[in-house]
Amino acid sequence: MSLGDLPFSSVLFDLDNTLLDREEGFDRFCRELYHTSSVMSSSHSEEDAIALMKSWDQGGLASTPKVWETAIKQWPGMFKDIDQAMVVFLEMFPALLILDSRTRTMLEDFSDLGIGCGIVTNGGTPMQTAKIEETGLIALVDSYTISGSLGVRKPDPRIFQHALESIEAVAGRTLFVGDNAEHDIVGAKKVGMKGAWMSLGRPWPVAGYEPDYVIENIWDVRRLVLGEGATE
Repeated sequence: MSLGDLPFSSVLFDLDNTLLDREEGFDRFCRELYHTSSVMSSSHSEEDAIALMKSWDQGGLASTPKVWETAIKQWPGMFKDIDQAMVVFLEMFPALLILDSRTRTMLEDFSDLGIGCGIVTNGGTPMQTAKIEETGLIALVDSYTISGSLGVRKPDPRIFQHALESIEAVAGRTLFVGDNAEHDIVGAKKVGMKGAWMSLGRPWPVAGYEPDYVIENIWDVRRLVLGEGATE
């Protein structure tokens, strides 16, 4: 099988809730924190405390310092200040994320076939880099582009162009995979890539655009890239 025979010669992936299940990891982090914080456990049940944390976090879209400011107000004494909370979060959270074995195998197979792979993620450089390193993704992709380092965020076309250049790919032969309809899929399609949307059970929310593919599991990308059939 040669690259020329495949539907795509390269793939760019979003990171959170695409390659990695951030929601599951954040739940795991909250539970770890609950069992080490007496002020949390003395005022709320475990499930109620986690529900509060998740509501403030907004699936990772909320400002992290704001999340910790709110948490410290809710549970005075859990951390000395926001800076200490941020340090603990950076140290603990990435190590609690798990790369699914099927995702690992897919990326290894892509590498063996010469299919270029990269990561394009919004977020701060220390945290996103730690996630990529702790989960072993750093050894499975050819490059990673982080908005905090580049200075532009998805859906800005410059971040997609930078990522394409970093793996020496052309847009028309590249598939972009992500869970955020506007930032990932619409942004990628505007620069000429095909988009595979991780729907996670949600209806498509952006009028005037449609994803090229809808998938529920990240390892379904294998079928798209190797041309083994897919649900469009």
